[in-house]
Amino acid sequence: MAKYELKYDKDACQSNFVCTAVDPEHFKEGEDGKAELIEGESEDGLAVLEIGEDEKSAAEQAANGCPMMAIELVDGESGETLAP
Repeated sequence: MAKYELKYDKDACQSNFVCTAVDPEHFKEGEDGKAELIEGESEDGLAVLEIGEDEKSAAEQAANGCPMMAIELVDGESGETLAP
C-alpha cells in the first residue's frame, strides 16, 4: 500500500487554486474552471491518488491551504487524516 493517499472532492472546489500554486505536480486547472487531481482515480465520489514520502510536503500544503477543505491527505497504512 502507498504511504499516503491524496483525496480530492471536486464538488467542494470553488476554484481558489491554492492547490495548483503549491502542488503543481498533483493539481492543475481543469477545463471546467475547477482544479483537477492529476492521475487521480475516482473512489466513492472522490479523486484519489497514492503518493510517496517525497511528495508528502507539497500535498500537505495543498490540503492545508484549500479554503474549502476539498483536499485531504491520509496515512495509507493507518487511515489517519494528516491534513487538513
